[in-house]
Amino acid sequence: MMLRQTLSTVAMVLVTASLGYAAAPPDALVRSLTTVIRKHCPDAEIEMIDQTFVAKSGTMKFTVHARSKTGEIFPRTHEDEGPNFKGFLLRVSMYPGPYEGAAVVPQTLQGPYYPTFIDASPTSTGDGYLWVSFAYGSRLDAELKQALLEALPRMRFPGAKKSLTQPEP
Repeated sequence: MMLRQTLSTVAMVLVTASLGYAAAPPDALVRSLTTVIRKHCPDAEIEMIDQTFVAKSGTMKFTVHARSKTGEIFPRTHEDEGPNFKGFLLRVSMYPGPYEGAAVVPQTLQGPYYPTFIDASPTSTGDGYLWVSFAYGSRLDAELKQALLEALPRMRFPGAKKSLTQPEP
């Protein structure tokens, strides 16, 4: 009985702690991204969902097979929202501490239907990072794509050029 109560308490603490983990991106970044998106794609949907800035246009549901880190393709499928050939889906959220994820960032992940650029840029104060996920269709308007890349927070290296297809050195 005591073990059950202890496990329940620990589980409740973990669930409660995880709810406050992500924070909204800075207001200045949200305004900047919104301005860029509205200029190039006035009909895009822009909203905050669970402390994440989400902007999208021309998205649809895809049925995909999940993959493991080793490349194994799982037989079970799931639905995933992503951009059609002229669309995009941008998500930006902020997390505390340094980025310690398994993915090397920045990089572009090549999915079965569309590429997704990911990055974990340190905040200006250095006490957290901004997680960026930018999925885009093969025929996304080039001006919108470039303007978004320039507005996104990016991992900065001295003398590095911004590139969507090549990780920065």
